[in-house]
Amino acid sequence: MIKLGIIGTGGMANGHAATFSAMRGVKVVACCDVAPERAAAFAEKHDIPRVYTDYRIMLDTEKLDAVTNVTPDAMHAEISLAVIAHGLAILCEKPLATSLEDACRMRDAARQAGVINMVNFSYRNASGLQKAAEVVRAGTLGRILHVEASYLQSWLVNTSWGRWQESPGLAWRLSTRHGSAGVLGDLGCHLYDMTAFLCGQDLAEINCQLRTFDKGLPDNTLGEYVLDANDSFAAQITLSGGGLGVVHSSRWATGHCNSLRVRVYGDRGAIEVDLDRDWHGYRICTGKNIENFTWKAVTCKPTPSNFDRFIKSIKTGENDINDFANGAKVQAYLHYSFLSDALHKPVQVELANP
Repeated sequence: MIKLGIIGTGGMANGHAATFSAMRGVKVVACCDVAPERAAAFAEKHDIPRVYTDYRIMLDTEKLDAVTNVTPDAMHAEISLAVIAHGLAILCEKPLATSLEDACRMRDAARQAGVINMVNFSYRNASGLQKAAEVVRAGTLGRILHVEASYLQSWLVNTSWGRWQESPGLAWRLSTRHGSAGVLGDLGCHLYDMTAFLCGQDLAEINCQLRTFDKGLPDNTLGEYVLDANDSFAAQITLSGGGLGVVHSSRWATGHCNSLRVRVYGDRGAIEVDLDRDWHGYRICTGKNIENFTWKAVTCKPTPSNFDRFIKSIKTGENDINDFANGAKVQAYLHYSFLSDALHKPVQVELANP
């Protein structure tokens, strides 16, 4: 029996608890949150026997095999490092950290301790993405020459997610003082991860521009929230194999609720993953279809989720490819995107320690 603890009992943690509790051979035995009432309600909802408000006490008291870290981004490094120091397997929510330095510390600590480690980039649960990546890695598209990736939302211009002016859950995402890295940190981490994963290559160079647009409020302030986080970004990238790409994201994209799409073009074909259209499929143009511009839709069988792969890694003792090393790479892409914007020029991506 794999005994699991959950640290952080907010909205995202419900998915962790429900999924792991339904798995044979896995039991969620404890949860922790700094808010006692929230932790108690979470434990009651998911039938978790023990509740803590201090993760250090939980780690010292419980005989755990693994922990999922579902806390706010700013706490990822501190808590994950403590879990690693206890020799436990760790699944951390995205992004891995709030700085490249912390991400590298987490990566190196996990390697040195020899513990299973993984980042929950949730869109890797899409079977269409997983199978499309296999096609690209098999060389079906030939040399990768160009990639186009976008992640578009529109809750700044409509109320489908609620009125951001009245929702702390949305407003904090617009304020760096409240821990937000803007659309680049929130959506860009998914976008960069998907792009590199689907292309099967690292990002070697980034030329990024960030924008924070006026929202019609005095001093761009909403109560305690100073609305200074970026809400659009556009980046030109160079892949490690030499291909070029464009990656962009915005919360001003009218007509898009939560649209994530990546297109990869090679010298022998092209592939598209559009999660707004199809979670369990992709489109491909190869062979004779190239001549008449025909795209074939491919439906994929479900693939193991991040949670499934995390438990498999614990059982086999082998890390998934979506480990802290990959999380640190994505953190590097964010880091150098901010640096590029600050310097107003392209920058080389360094994947070693900063």
